Amino acid sequence: MYCPLCGRAVEENQKFCADCGHSLAGITDLTEALPIISSPTDPTDVSSALDVSQPRASIGKLASLPVDGLPDIAALPTQEISARTPIPDPAWGTPTGDFPLTPPAADPLSPIPTGAVQTVVTAAEPPVDVLATTQIPAQPDATNVSTGAAPGDITNEVPEVFDGSGDLYEYPPGRSPFKVKLVFILAFFGAISVLMTAVADIIDIRTSAPVDGIATGVRTLDTLGTNLGVAGFVGATVMTLGGLLACFGLRWGAGLAGGAGLALTGWAAMVVGLAELRIASAESITRQTVDLAFTLKVTRDLGFWLVVAAAAIGLLVFFASLRSFGTGGRLALNPWIAALGAVAGVVLIAGPLIPEGTATFANNYSSAPTGQDVPALYFAGRLIQLALVGGAIVFGLLIVRAYGLGLAAGGVSVALWMWVSSLLNMGTFPLGIAAGNFGAGPNDPTPHAVTTAGMGLTLLMLVVGAVLAIVGHQRQLRRY
Repeated sequence: MYCPLCGRAVEENQKFCADCGHSLAGITDLTEALPIISSPTDPTDVSSALDVSQPRASIGKLASLPVDGLPDIAALPTQEISARTPIPDPAWGTPTGDFPLTPPAADPLSPIPTGAVQTVVTAAEPPVDVLATTQIPAQPDATNVSTGAAPGDITNEVPEVFDGSGDLYEYPPGRSPFKVKLVFILAFFGAISVLMTAVADIIDIRTSAPVDGIATGVRTLDTLGTNLGVAGFVGATVMTLGGLLACFGLRWGAGLAGGAGLALTGWAAMVVGLAELRIASAESITRQTVDLAFTLKVTRDLGFWLVVAAAAIGLLVFFASLRSFGTGGRLALNPWIAALGAVAGVVLIAGPLIPEGTATFANNYSSAPTGQDVPALYFAGRLIQLALVGGAIVFGLLIVRAYGLGLAAGGVSVALWMWVSSLLNMGTFPLGIAAGNFGAGPNDPTPHAVTTAGMGLTLLMLVVGAVLAIVGHQRQLRRY
């Protein structure tokens, strides 16, 4: 034994610690072994045995309790329990199959023996076979519901769906947001090349000595034709404007740029042909002059190659515009108006080929026997301009769509200005479409009557076709 305060060893019956003087009551007192009682004689002895107010010797009664400290459950009183009526399962939750999840409910009126505990025994679920399959009844075909040919007369239960697909029209999709496209970029560079051509030198003809019939000096667009510079500017402007509209998703804008590109290419071919005509005339006089020795120097200057570049860019703009060739969900153009417009385009390009005076139709592709030697590039330039203008009008209108309408309008842009300026005799030396008709007087640039009729009818069909296209598009939108 030890002192609980200082830990010094103490002896039995010692009252105080010899070192610290702490009281040793209850620590050094003598103790005796508690008797072990096998079972209690009275349940009330449990409470008396747990009473801490009893003397130490009475605590020995705890030994008489059972090992677990609980009374015998068989001696406890029992109470009868009445079974409740079970709640029925809903219809959608009722299990199906050969093995129900719960057994049938017990009879609520059957008596339960006193002292017995009711136990509900459920059937064990069978093991799940993951490889087993369950037959599913065939469902009625949905297509038979609308057609009325279903077994069991399903159409009597489900009303037939109205089939009005033949009366429906495709709703035109909205335009895409602004997006810079290749057609606009090419048109922009083409416009720059045309503007530079207007102030650049096309060709330069020089002789070492003055020669009759050879006009020396620089040739520009104004010296080749006083309306050629404005004609190129009109074509470049329409091409750039159409490319800008194509960036907003307008298909007719892309067609306008493509048609103006073709018109600009034809204009460039005509300018190159006129320049080569001046060079061929000087070379022809040089070969015929034998009494005077001189040197002829011909230079194709920067403007000449800028014209060639403009022609190439115009073709690229046309091919780039073909990406907007589709309909875009819009209605087709009026086919009769398109056909009349195509005929008018053919009449337009046939007008400049009609010879006047003593000229013949063969002068459109070969030199006159008694005249000067006309270069092949001049013939080619005229025919290329007429072919591109007529092709844009005819092809654009016959495809009866918004892109084609813009293609025809852009294709006639340059020719329209050349026709107006030559008809009104604007400037000192205006040129008509394809430089006019062979055999016409040099001081009379008035276009042929067939050319005027073809241009007037073409413009009328373009206006009527555009109006009908706008009206048809508005009606299409009002359907929704």
